[in-house]
Amino acid sequence: MTLQVPVMERQDSRVRAEPEWRSPDEHPSVVLRDLVDRRRPAGHIIAFANEKGGVGKSTLAFQCAVALAHRGKKVIAIDCDSRQQSLHRLFEARDGAIRTLKVDLPRPRHTLLAFPTGSMLLQELDRVGMQSDFVVIDLPGHDSPIVRRAIAVADTVVTPVNSSALDLDSLGAINPVTRRLRGLGPFAEVVSDLRDERIERGMDPFEWIVVKNRVRHCEKRLIHLAEQQLEKLSRLAGFRVVEGLTERVVYRELLPFGLSQMDLKHLPWLQRPRSVPVKELRAFVAGLRLPIEAPSRTAADRRFLPRAPVLSQVVERYRRALGAASLPEMAD
Repeated sequence: MTLQVPVMERQDSRVRAEPEWRSPDEHPSVVLRDLVDRRRPAGHIIAFANEKGGVGKSTLAFQCAVALAHRGKKVIAIDCDSRQQSLHRLFEARDGAIRTLKVDLPRPRHTLLAFPTGSMLLQELDRVGMQSDFVVIDLPGHDSPIVRRAIAVADTVVTPVNSSALDLDSLGAINPVTRRLRGLGPFAEVVSDLRDERIERGMDPFEWIVVKNRVRHCEKRLIHLAEQQLEKLSRLAGFRVVEGLTERVVYRELLPFGLSQMDLKHLPWLQRPRSVPVKELRAFVAGLRLPIEAPSRTAADRRFLPRAPVLSQVVERYRRALGAASLPEMAD
């Protein structure tokens, strides 16, 4: 006789099962223990992390990597989100633009972790970290062993946020009536605990930076409230707040081509780069206070990718599409 399992029991079992990537009970000491016997990468590690999705982690990581490459630094970008692959796709599009247009653009090297585990990330850092000035890591929007190890090993942790109370919940909850801080959010607790564990082990603490990103000037009241909340949270959590990028069409239109406003000066047949977005990008990178002025250990990689034959009509269609995307009248 076949035993019939009630449907409700099967559903409850699925609800109670923890996803494999969750690590709610992983103590910071366990995370730091993995780093003790590993060689410290020579490159400055920048981890873009936030458990809240849709805040612009991949976009900021891409813009940061490209801006550093324009400064003559050798940059390696690591995409740890094997599902979305946003950063990896942006750099693949950039490689395609370089091949098609045959232009000499600064080209950060990039890699995608097909098996995003903490041990694989640390192995990759050991492999590529000695060959770079900066390592930019884009992390998935959830808690996981790889996220915790990337934060623990980083020199700079960058957390983009939008001007929304829901977006700030991962950092801390503030009572909407009394404006009192209830306490740190789950993501802020993870970052703070990992930083404290580094200090406990005699290691230098990483710098935690919260970036106000995708700001819309029409949302002045929300921006003001968010700034007040961030000021309170920064005192408790110990992070520094910097300005990110405003919500502009000129950023979004160039991203499918893997290009930044800083690249337009190398493409003379397009419009000139707009001064305001370029200033925003430079101000964002300057706000991170990275060791950019330090002498480069290696020459920046500006070599062409292997050139495959490209039909002239393909190049012309590509140029027309890119030109349409960068027209001045399309800028906000």
